[in-house]
Amino acid sequence: MIRNISRYVALLSLIFFIVSAHDVTAATLRINPGTGVYAVGNTFTLTVIVNTEGKPINASDGQLFFNPRELQVINVSRNASIFNLWTEEPTFSNSMGTISFSGGSPTGYTGSTGNIITISFRTLSAGTPKVTFKSGSILAADGMGTNILTAMSGGTYTVSAPSDTPEPEYIAPANTPKAPVITSKTHPDTRVWYKEKTAELSWNLPSDVTSVRMLLDNREATIPTKVYDERLTSKKIENLDEGISYFHLQFKNTDGWGKVSHYPIHIDSQAPASFTIREATTTDSNLGKVLQFIYDDVSPITAYKIQIDGGDQITFIDEKHTNQYVLGTLTPGHHTIVIEAIDSAQNSSVANYSLSVEAFEKPIFTDYPERINTDVIPAIKGTTRPNARVAIEVKRMSDNTLLQTADANGGQDNFEILSNDKGEFTYIPKNNFEVGVYQITALAKDDAGLLSERSDAIRLIVEVPGYIAFGSKMINLLSVIVPLLALVFLLIVGTWYSWFRFIRWRKKIRKETKEVEDKLAFEFHEIMVNLDTKIDELLISRRGKLTKAEQALIEQIQTDVRNAQAKIKAEVDDIQEIIE
Repeated sequence: MIRNISRYVALLSLIFFIVSAHDVTAATLRINPGTGVYAVGNTFTLTVIVNTEGKPINASDGQLFFNPRELQVINVSRNASIFNLWTEEPTFSNSMGTISFSGGSPTGYTGSTGNIITISFRTLSAGTPKVTFKSGSILAADGMGTNILTAMSGGTYTVSAPSDTPEPEYIAPANTPKAPVITSKTHPDTRVWYKEKTAELSWNLPSDVTSVRMLLDNREATIPTKVYDERLTSKKIENLDEGISYFHLQFKNTDGWGKVSHYPIHIDSQAPASFTIREATTTDSNLGKVLQFIYDDVSPITAYKIQIDGGDQITFIDEKHTNQYVLGTLTPGHHTIVIEAIDSAQNSSVANYSLSVEAFEKPIFTDYPERINTDVIPAIKGTTRPNARVAIEVKRMSDNTLLQTADANGGQDNFEILSNDKGEFTYIPKNNFEVGVYQITALAKDDAGLLSERSDAIRLIVEVPGYIAFGSKMINLLSVIVPLLALVFLLIVGTWYSWFRFIRWRKKIRKETKEVEDKLAFEFHEIMVNLDTKIDELLISRRGKLTKAEQALIEQIQTDVRNAQAKIKAEVDDIQEIIE
């Protein structure tokens, strides 16, 4: 019994889950209108609508697909959307044929006609183009983000081809006004693209004109149909569509409607959309890396400003309209490229691209001379990858002058040496080397456009030929010996002269010293004689009696004189001893 009750409970739970699940997942996405009939060149607008089937939602995303050969997106707008938060702004790609959106609202939405985005298309070719959902989701406002999407419906449209029979040319009756001459101060050149979506047109009105009629469309030769009985001389047109519009103007007088003027207005007010960069495949390995530009824009791109690794900006004009740029061969390592695409109305978008370039093994020099003379042109051999192109860098060591450069950024003319199937290559300089020391390195580029690491450097010593070298050595030797002999001769003469002068000086000093000695002996003798005479005279005057103080003074004077004589004689003897 208990087992049966459990089965009933399980069955009821399953039924409740199925009913509940069906009740929750009940929202749809659709395109409105789902059908329409248009002519080639017409524009029309579609809206992506959400129906929540009474359940509150707070987010939705989706991706639409269309054939870019049949339709072209002019604009995607979220101005009237039920969502005000966008994790991904609505984007489109006319080259890929996709439209994407992802938005939400914190307050949620409940209703059957919720406008998510509005899309403006232009028809390109006749057929039955479709706009379909590739993917999508609708998230319930249940705190868990449950996807309650149950169905998505697109649209199918009919586009008629332009008539094979050209519109009959309007033949103005006789005496009717000539074709008006239209000018514009806002859009003066009918061949130039402008950002401004408001155009001011003006014309001179002949005196006999009674009415004018005008029309604005995207066809080149339409006969205007809107009649104005006022004598209008200008027209202000606001909110012009993206692309080329034509303003048609015609005058009327009493004889009828005259010839028609058609004034084209080129409008591109938006920057190139979905501008991205990727690497393009190429079969020419000499080109190196090639970038492919992808974007959506009404007017043609006129220029690209390219900056590689923060260097100087390069302006590239895509004259062939390939949407490609050849980077050439880049040095190994990581590179960052910033590119600004500028369209015909001077709107611009910027995209970044990063890439890494790997290097393969460095070339190796296998056979080379270390010393040569200036008459010899050497043959330097090495190995690298088979069928690779090799560039040689030659640097003169004395002044670091580069005589030949291996340009790794696209100078393919320098990669002029080709290795054979075994990877062997030979470098033969075009001209003789001057005397000096040279450093030589190699850089290789394989058939896929990849660069190698730079080789280890070798050094080459270049000398003059042998017979010139011998003569130069003799000259160099004599240039040393002759000054040395002259220096020895001067040293000998100088030494002899100095010794001669010294001998003369010593004799003169000896003579002068002897004279000084004799003079001093004579003078001291005279001093002692005079002193004794004075002492005798003093004794006579004192009758042979002197005081003790006088006697001591006389003895001290005699002692000092004898001591002075002895010291001076000792100094003179020292001088004589030095000069002996």
